Amino acid sequence: MKIEFDTAKAFVIFLVLALHSPMLAADNRTISGAFSGDEAAMAASPSSCDDDAKKFLEAGTIQVSASDTYTVVDAGNDFQFFGPESSIADIVVILYEGSFDSDNPATNRVAVVDVGAGVALNTGTDYVVVVQHWCEEIVGAWAAVIDGPGSVSGAGFASLAYTQGEFLEAGDTAAFGELGVHRYEATDPVILPRGGNFFFADVGPQLNGSFINLWVYQNSFDPDNPQNNLVMQSPLAPAGMITLEAGTYIFVAIDFADFVNRWQFVLFPPGNLTFNAGLSGAWGTLGVDAAGILMEVFPETGLAFFAWFTYPDQPLVVSAQESSTEASGGGKTKPEAHLGSDDQRWLTAFGILPDDGNFMNIAYENATGGLFNQAMPVATIDSDYGTGWIELFDCSFFALNYNLPDGLVRTTEMRRLVNDGLAYCRSFIKAAPPSPPF
Repeated sequence: MKIEFDTAKAFVIFLVLALHSPMLAADNRTISGAFSGDEAAMAASPSSCDDDAKKFLEAGTIQVSASDTYTVVDAGNDFQFFGPESSIADIVVILYEGSFDSDNPATNRVAVVDVGAGVALNTGTDYVVVVQHWCEEIVGAWAAVIDGPGSVSGAGFASLAYTQGEFLEAGDTAAFGELGVHRYEATDPVILPRGGNFFFADVGPQLNGSFINLWVYQNSFDPDNPQNNLVMQSPLAPAGMITLEAGTYIFVAIDFADFVNRWQFVLFPPGNLTFNAGLSGAWGTLGVDAAGILMEVFPETGLAFFAWFTYPDQPLVVSAQESSTEASGGGKTKPEAHLGSDDQRWLTAFGILPDDGNFMNIAYENATGGLFNQAMPVATIDSDYGTGWIELFDCSFFALNYNLPDGLVRTTEMRRLVNDGLAYCRSFIKAAPPSPPF
């Protein structure tokens, strides 16, 4: 079922409905995972967007240290309205007291939370957390946040320090361009080991806190010059995408609605990279000039192919070579070649794309015996010239291994030479569940 939604109007409604009372000081916990698509279905509990049975996951068991009301939030709820194609599932969080039976989904059920709601939980009780698709059964990541006055233990992890904080009346302020002057909090440096598309969800309003706009700075943040080192801003919406390269960043949460309250966001990192058409293009080894590979990835046929333009593995020994063809002026030296040079080499390679994953075995080929732009003589192709593999690490670099004749065995790093296909490559990467250190 397609949902038509006016983003601007929805955000105004969302802003008006937000509660302004202070959030409780709480121990905050994030539970996350991913749907594979192989899960069983369960009757809607008690309803879904179309009242049909939906696939579900049992996410684990939690306990609380104090009996009180805890707020449970679906961190992926707003991506269906505000977010890009993120592969983040919109879920219903269902809590069961003591035990869970999918054949009897109403038994022991104490709460069903779609967007966010308060749930009375008691100390000394095990609560089974079940997540179920609300509408579209997306194969992808999901996350939920549980917030309350006591500590929460069991499934999941303590929400990461850089994703939460509190704006104070006497807090620091800065002039953030068109946003104006607002309170802010800057995190400690956060190291991202690889780049890609990160998916941002502002869950503070559902936890009865502040709306934020997230500004991201590389290496350092200067409140007197908030434009310096600024690399990315989140959209003025509860969900969206920010693109970051590998590196060290400062996240700055801005209280742009001036609620002066606690704040929290959830950041879904890029998931695992698989072979996709965005990897096609020119690649080379840093420091090795005028050499490299041109690669094409063909997902529909399940193949990858590249040509490697390079040079001999050892310097050439220049000497006259005897030939059966008489050179002009007499003699038996080899005729002069006018195209290219003697020290140019090229190899080809191909591999069968894996069904999943970032590793592919490849076979190297060597073609000999042909002439430039001529059908005859027919070139001879040695399809067993060598073996190797490719291991992807990012849309910008991968490891290339080769095992070639005469003991040429090595693994080298290949870097993208032209970034035109970088965004296209990243568009194929699904969001991953949040987890430490993200």
